[in-house]
Parts: sequence; C-alpha cells; structure tokens
Amino acid sequence: MTNDDRDEILQRLVTVIAKTFRPDSSTAIGPATTSTDILGWNSLSHTILIMNVEEAFGIELPFDEIAGLANVGDLAALVRRMRAA
Repeated sequence: MTNDDRDEILQRLVTVIAKTFRPDSSTAIGPATTSTDILGWNSLSHTILIMNVEEAFGIELPFDEIAGLANVGDLAALVRRMRAA
C-alpha cells in the first residue's frame, strides 16, 4: 500500500472514532491516541468501535489481534492488513 492509502485509512479511522465517541474539539486523534486519551472509551465502547470500524471498511477484524492493539496506529495497521488480505 502507498502512503496515500495509509493516510486515507487513518483519516477514515479518525472519522469513525470521532463519530463513535464524540470527543470535544480539543481532543486530537492520531496514531498515538490510546483509549485513555478519549473520554468514554472503555471495554464496552471499544466493542462498539470495532463493529463500526468493520462496517466502515467492510472487513472483519480477528479477535486475537484486536486484543493486542495499543493505539490508533496499531488499529490502522490492522485495518490495512485486513484490507490487503
């Protein structure tokens, strides 16, 4: 995938995260963002986020890999891999 593809995936992912959690305007979402950076991102809302990501990208994310995600950048990389598969 090209850098443009990576940027497009990250931007779409940021949009999905913003729609899921509706953070205030001072909250920046980027590759290093973690669940502790966004108010309301807990285990239940994480499940909702994953479902929203799967729907937005038309993919299914493997549970065993979801559990190991540390930040938004990791999620973007997983989405890239699953789209390429």
